[in-house]
Amino acid sequence: MRAHLLAALLLAGCAADYDLHREKDPPATPEDTAEPVLPGDPPDISVEPASLSFGGLPKDCAAPPQIVTVSNQGGSDLVVDAVAFDGAGLSAFAVDGDGAPFTLAPGEGRAFSVAFTPNATVEYAVELEFSSNDPDEALVEVPAGGFGATDAIYEQSFIQEYYAEVDVLWVVDNSGSMSEEQGQVVANFQDFINEFISLGLDYHMAVVTTDMDDPSQQGRFRGPVVSDSTADPAAAFIAQIDQGSSGSGDERGFDAAKAALTEPLLSTDNAGFLREDAALSVIVLSDENDFSAMSAGSFATWAEGLKSDPEKVTFSAICGDRGWGCQEFDFFGNTLSASGGDKYIDATALTGGLWASICTSDYSEILSFLSLTAAGMTVEFPLDFTPSNLGLMTVTVNGVEIPNDSQDGWTYATGNNSVFFHGDSIPGPGDGVTVAYPVAGECP
Repeated sequence: MRAHLLAALLLAGCAADYDLHREKDPPATPEDTAEPVLPGDPPDISVEPASLSFGGLPKDCAAPPQIVTVSNQGGSDLVVDAVAFDGAGLSAFAVDGDGAPFTLAPGEGRAFSVAFTPNATVEYAVELEFSSNDPDEALVEVPAGGFGATDAIYEQSFIQEYYAEVDVLWVVDNSGSMSEEQGQVVANFQDFINEFISLGLDYHMAVVTTDMDDPSQQGRFRGPVVSDSTADPAAAFIAQIDQGSSGSGDERGFDAAKAALTEPLLSTDNAGFLREDAALSVIVLSDENDFSAMSAGSFATWAEGLKSDPEKVTFSAICGDRGWGCQEFDFFGNTLSASGGDKYIDATALTGGLWASICTSDYSEILSFLSLTAAGMTVEFPLDFTPSNLGLMTVTVNGVEIPNDSQDGWTYATGNNSVFFHGDSIPGPGDGVTVAYPVAGECP
């Protein structure tokens, strides 16, 4: 009842108000009171609209352009000598027109298109300024504003998968220049084997050389197969990895790996190493490019064909940088130098393996990463979209937030658009990884 009464009173009030205004004469318009413009009167600038508002847009999205019209309402020529923005965030605005200076005759106008594209998630407020010879308004300012909208937060989840059974074949360059590099592997191999032990893997590990000229080598294992049942696997492997530097200078890593994993050696000298259900990881250590007749593509195709599931095969390499190679000095003052290992690097890319520069003074992290790669694990998780603000990215492992840190945390790899884990923060087998990051919304 009270609501109906209120409505009736409102209607009555509106009717009375309408009747009151209807009895009055209409108000005078500006045209009725303005004095006529005569030739010779001063120029009079007019800018419409008085302000511009572009609202909110996702970062790097262009707003629909808005039109600003400048006209001369005076009796003499209007000379506009500058059209420019002033204020913070000028890079987000642009004005497209015929430029300045320009002249408008009495009654003439000119339109300008104003664009706005936010390049950050902040608020923008500038002035579009027109300076002219108008004696009363030498400078007309048109406020223009907009803001970069908050991006949506996108979440990606991963599970750190791994293979419980792994066969690892090391192919070691034993030519004249390799003693320092072999020493690095020997000194840091504990980092490699510790990962295997902590994962509880069922592994086989063996070593061959790149020497295909010496009949006693040519893909033959340099000692017994090292496994998880070996009494001291680190010591056993180190005894094999240190192959000296008296081997052939015609390094043929691809040929050596193929010879080691095919007949007749597979059933004789190297029997019992390659298992049907285990994953296979081939790792080359060399300071020269491969001189085998087969290409990287041919080798990758052959290696992946050893398993019914090609995903279970990886080829990794510690070799020279692509192209001209590399040079570095280790902690002991030794020179680490290498020619470009382009064929090896190509094979790592084709099989999803890991490449690391041999010219590195500390192999500890490289060997840790290699052990994870060999087990089918990864330290790098690719993102579906490009983050719009790295400062807002969060990374968790099993619900625990991981710091953005290059030693024991995560970093963002720009070239691969991926999250890269380091040190103690590398997810373990079966761990759940969640990456939450802002993504620019779709442009209107």
